[in-house]
Amino acid sequence: MAAAMPTPSPNSSPCPSSCSSQIPASLRSSSSARIHQGLQAAGLGLGLGLGLVLVPRLVRHKAALAVSFWATLSMQNENFGSCQSPMFNSLSLGFAEKGVVDQRTGVEFPPTLSHGKAQLAGIGLRKKNILGLKRIVVYAFGVYADADALNEKLGEKYAKVVPEKLKEDKAFYEDIVSGDIDLAVRLVIVYSKLKIGSVRSAFEESLGGRIKKFTGSENKELLHRFTTLFKDEFKLPQGTAIDIIRSPGHVLHTRIDGKEVGSVQSEVLCRSFFDLYIGDEPFDEDGKLSIGGNLASMLSR
Repeated sequence: MAAAMPTPSPNSSPCPSSCSSQIPASLRSSSSARIHQGLQAAGLGLGLGLGLVLVPRLVRHKAALAVSFWATLSMQNENFGSCQSPMFNSLSLGFAEKGVVDQRTGVEFPPTLSHGKAQLAGIGLRKKNILGLKRIVVYAFGVYADADALNEKLGEKYAKVVPEKLKEDKAFYEDIVSGDIDLAVRLVIVYSKLKIGSVRSAFEESLGGRIKKFTGSENKELLHRFTTLFKDEFKLPQGTAIDIIRSPGHVLHTRIDGKEVGSVQSEVLCRSFFDLYIGDEPFDEDGKLSIGGNLASMLSR
């Protein structure tokens, strides 16, 4: 008669607690290490796999991501004293769903212009002395560029240069200003007492000087074709947006609050206008460097 098998207790473990103590410590340590290494390898493999899937997508959106990051750190906030850290001195843009807000003026800039093709590269301020006694902000401006057009025209030449170095390169700005690249500047009126006649006079002085710089002559006829677009019928209350857009063929379009008021085809005029913002002796030097860094970041690498 066969011997009866003992019935295990419901609470009994398949391996008594003494089992683990019977396994040598070195073996337990080695097994634990192998398990840990295995988990690390699995995690690394998963990360690489996700990277292979996601990185191409990120590269395609690189320009937008770079602009968003650099724009956040782009502008110097004049409300901070010199004792503040460099990061806090430059951190003056707050991002909202609708666009980018300049915290110094409260002006909001959309992330794109020209049917979404031109991306915001940075912002600056146009200031003016009043009777030599007070310096006021006349308008805030945002510079926009078509990343695809920028890469097509300048990618091969500058793609290997890091943005921090490229933003100091005079030739880089000159190529953008003079090239047939989709570029735009949005001016948003800040000074509430600004009159349309003052805008004409200001452009006659500043833009006229740049035209003379590039051509050696005043070319009043060309300047007049542009300044007469700002007719007396237009009012410029605080917050009015003026878009100056260069399209292929060196055509300079002017829009006031979304309405096109005219255009002028002229390579010299386009070059002279954008030189005011990102050329030599720009309206806002700090703004130019910020914009230049973001434009450089748009180039594929």
